[in-house]
Amino acid sequence: MCGERIILSKPFKMGITKQYLRYVPLKNFNIVCHPDCNIVFVTLNGISDRYVAVGACENVIIWDLRLEKLVMTIEDEDMKNNTSKKISVVKLATTPESKHIAVGYSDGLVNTFNLATGELIGTFQGHRSAITALTYDTHGHMLASGSKDTEAVIWDVIAEKGLHRLSGHKGVVTGVQFINKHNLVVTSSKDTYIKFWDLTTGHCFKTLAGHITEVWTLSILRNDDFVVAGSNDAELRTWKISKMNDEESEIKMSELLSSDNLLDFASSIKCEKSGSLMREGPGRVVSSATDNTNHVLCVHGHGKLLDGDGEALERLRNRQRKFRKKASKRGENDEDIAFLNEKNPALQDVVRRLPPILTDYKIKSADLVVNQTHVKVVVSMADNTLAFYSVSLAVGKEVKRIRKISLHGHRSNVRVLAFSSDNLAVFTGGAESVKMWNKKSLNCIRTVETSSPVQCLCVVPGDRHILAGLDDGKLLVIDIAAGDIIESISAHLKNLKSIYMLPDELGCITGGGDSTVKLWQLELVILPNTDRKVLSLLHLKTLELDENVQCSRVSPDNKLLAVALLDNTVKIFFMDTFKHFIDLYGHTLPVNDMDISSDSSIIITASGDKTIRIWGLDYGDCHRRLTTESTLTSIKFIPKTHQFFTTDKNGNVKHWDADVFERVLTLQGHRGECYNMSVSGNGHYIVSCGQDNVIRLYEKTEEPLVLEDEREEERTQEDEKELATGEETNVYGGPSVLALPTKKTISSEKAAELLLECLNVIKEYKDSLLENETKGLDKPSLPIIMTAELEEVLLLMPFSSVCYFMEALIPLLNHMHHGIEPVVRSLIFLVQTLHKPISSVKDMMPILRQLNVLATKKTNEFRDLVGENLHSLMFINNSQEEEELVFNITQNVQKKRKRQKQKLLKTVIVNI
Repeated sequence: MCGERIILSKPFKMGITKQYLRYVPLKNFNIVCHPDCNIVFVTLNGISDRYVAVGACENVIIWDLRLEKLVMTIEDEDMKNNTSKKISVVKLATTPESKHIAVGYSDGLVNTFNLATGELIGTFQGHRSAITALTYDTHGHMLASGSKDTEAVIWDVIAEKGLHRLSGHKGVVTGVQFINKHNLVVTSSKDTYIKFWDLTTGHCFKTLAGHITEVWTLSILRNDDFVVAGSNDAELRTWKISKMNDEESEIKMSELLSSDNLLDFASSIKCEKSGSLMREGPGRVVSSATDNTNHVLCVHGHGKLLDGDGEALERLRNRQRKFRKKASKRGENDEDIAFLNEKNPALQDVVRRLPPILTDYKIKSADLVVNQTHVKVVVSMADNTLAFYSVSLAVGKEVKRIRKISLHGHRSNVRVLAFSSDNLAVFTGGAESVKMWNKKSLNCIRTVETSSPVQCLCVVPGDRHILAGLDDGKLLVIDIAAGDIIESISAHLKNLKSIYMLPDELGCITGGGDSTVKLWQLELVILPNTDRKVLSLLHLKTLELDENVQCSRVSPDNKLLAVALLDNTVKIFFMDTFKHFIDLYGHTLPVNDMDISSDSSIIITASGDKTIRIWGLDYGDCHRRLTTESTLTSIKFIPKTHQFFTTDKNGNVKHWDADVFERVLTLQGHRGECYNMSVSGNGHYIVSCGQDNVIRLYEKTEEPLVLEDEREEERTQEDEKELATGEETNVYGGPSVLALPTKKTISSEKAAELLLECLNVIKEYKDSLLENETKGLDKPSLPIIMTAELEEVLLLMPFSSVCYFMEALIPLLNHMHHGIEPVVRSLIFLVQTLHKPISSVKDMMPILRQLNVLATKKTNEFRDLVGENLHSLMFINNSQEEEELVFNITQNVQKKRKRQKQKLLKTVIVNI
């Protein structure tokens, strides 16, 4: 072995990546109607006055007014899975047949869904801010949307593309309505103007300036004859719309030159001020709604009063008849009075006021349907309730309330949550009540009214009682089965902020704003004059402190008591003697919540200084300080682990690992502040509440989650928020900004890159083809041409690539038949948009002439092919219908003859 060296080394160990199981959103509940979204009647199973659709954060829910239950939830899966998007539904509109529903979101997105199945049909991206107006035309083929970006967009629902972008208002668009009789669109805005737009050209041809302040509502009544607009006062201004006659449209040149209002002369319709309707309620108009026939209008303000108006025509004849009687008594000549010669009714003859509806709370939205005898009105209110009213069309009848949906949600924001010990129920506390929910069905089982807002909740072992701490310092003992308050104890002088059950389940501790922590023992007390035993609390001892208590916790081994104080510190005491052990210093703002791990080794604190601190309970040392982007509101450990969840004022629910000091996952949070959160005993479910008044339930799945992959996905979502080329669409050699109905997105930028790559591939293929021909080799294989979008994609291409792209369209037109539409569409769009720079290039003129000839020829061929196929299919269909008709007639004749034979046979047998 001489000369050989033996080297000893330790074996290399590869690190194992730690994996977690993903938590995903499961369901939302506690929301009956969202105050930021309107309410609409929908038709399901052929019934039009029974179901209503309302917005519920990012979802749309449909209520059955007769059974008072939730029957359907419409949700977009992309929004459910995207944690970086926090948008909510702000506008709803249904087609006249109520087959589809259009949903407008707070980020400017518009989605259309099938009402029968809840499936997503189309997505329209054209606005940069929240949708404020949404409506369908009478056929349901076009959709108009208005937004806070001061623009309105007309969409083709069938082709799923934008038709026109209506730019002209200087304020938020508050209303959009179709006037189908004249092929027009009317828009109203906060800039005090009402504008009329031509649907063919997309241009504004008339502006009404009859308002001094903002226009808040816009309605079209009575066969598109009247425009009604509401403003900051109680007056609803009304205009009559009519087609201009040929005589009225012939204007002398002298009149045209001497007039200041050229738009009125150029318009094809005539708008005449026909009067005003006065509301009974004070303040500005908030919203208005009409029925499907546009004959009944209801409006409301910020109060509790809902006004209704219905139309009638016979009243003009009645007024003329009464006036003629009075004139004859006075001896006046009927022919000299102009009023008696009027044939068109005035506004006071057309409109009849219906009885007003007085609600229990402030109205946020309303909708109505009309049958032969009644008007049925549904109202959404600011206290998370729905009310259903019936108004008779007969004179002198009163308003009748039919239903009220209120048990399925709290009247105000939920502040505290708790799971039952068997994880089958969820308890929530709000400003007015404590509710018990079934976790599986999410139905409200019990409701207990309270005298003061609930600050904290604790479920007593056995799931038969709840302890609730109130804002006035009282401690309530609630019997779940009976739904009653057994006892109300004055536990603290000020608000009771914390209740925590002891690990031995024999008592609890409470902390309040009177700078005390109290220890209580559970006991059964016999009620006087009865043998019934009820649960009660016996006060054992009190811990006096120098500052107000924010929250308190007991370690699972029942040895230590942790109390967070208003002086930014957390004090640790021995549980048996209440003697001081250690102080935890470090936070610059008070600790809002804290929790102790199941092995009693570490304590985590969440503070208003946007930090999480992980401490050791043996020496009180800080293991790590984690920084977040917002103030933390609650923190909870997952049982039997060192993983925990936090909530903050940005509405986020985040998953952390205290062993590796890293954030694991960010769940889809709340719109606004997230108040509180609770983790189930088995760690499989999480429930959270927030400012958006919705309670979100999350579920643990079997899907593994790797931190590196999760961070990469988050970076991708962040990159997609910003456009590389900016938000505006610039045109080479044209206007500075082109107002397309669509919106530039990340997908259009990527599609432009793919299209440029396709052009480069075509160039390389042509070069290789020419080279192979010179060398006598075989033709190279054809490359795979990638698909791309159109208008926005074409505008992102440089001008040199546009010229080459148009040249590459010639072989496509020579060989293509079925795909002729996108080629011709691209050609027409580029010529219209880039006409000046293209016509200035001499080499492009022969190409344009050749494209013109080929496009015309191929379009005619394709049109003839489609017509031939259409009529062939119609012929085949008619032939099949005739064959089926002959077959049915033959079958019926044979059956008839068979029955006659059987009848004759029976008759012969009877005679024999």
